[in-house]
Amino acid sequence: MIGIFALLCLGLISACGSGPSRVRDQSGAGLPAGGESASAFVLPGAYAEETSLADFQALFGRANVSIVPDPERSAWGTPASRVILFPDDPTRRAFVDFHDPDSLIGVSAITVRDSGSIWRGKLGVRIGMSFAELRAVNGKSFYYAGFDSLGRGWCHDSWSPALDGDDGSLGKLDVHEGDQMYFGVELGLRPSNGPLPPSDYPQDEYSVMSEDPRFPRIASQVVVTGINATTSLDDEW
Repeated sequence: MIGIFALLCLGLISACGSGPSRVRDQSGAGLPAGGESASAFVLPGAYAEETSLADFQALFGRANVSIVPDPERSAWGTPASRVILFPDDPTRRAFVDFHDPDSLIGVSAITVRDSGSIWRGKLGVRIGMSFAELRAVNGKSFYYAGFDSLGRGWCHDSWSPALDGDDGSLGKLDVHEGDQMYFGVELGLRPSNGPLPPSDYPQDEYSVMSEDPRFPRIASQVVVTGINATTSLDDEW
């Protein structure tokens, strides 16, 4: 069996023994400035719930993986932690949350929100991409939620809505064979000519179709402000 040092030199992080890899680099893409493989900055890529703290440290370097308090979860009454990758570099920064925030076991989410980030989602989805581009990449209509009082919206696991007359195919951003995490985006109102009137976008709606005729300006006035990959304890990948 190839030693772990050799695997690291190839940009592969493998689980011990004969089990499946927890993080794999299969892209053959060029390297970012820090020397990591470009596929390490793709969500969901080869990340999984089983990806460990040690995997992140081996992939990105221990110095680039910081364990910090999670004030939001700690507010529930129990101290909790999360991981920040490249905390001082907004082009590579990402936040990693765990189902067990005390032991940092079981990845629940990897989230990127920095403008100018080199992280990419499925099929090249990036922060700053327009809503119209997102719809084109998915290849079909999708549902999203939004927008809250801060102008935020979300799409998570709603890339392939069941509609009358739908062809039954999956949206390209939906879970496909080989994926081990869901792909999602955060959306923001970014109008080019001043604030949008409230009538031009949904407000606190749970499920809105991407082509909803009530909001024709959404396609050009909304952009991707974050990308993420998530897992659920209920899933069996």
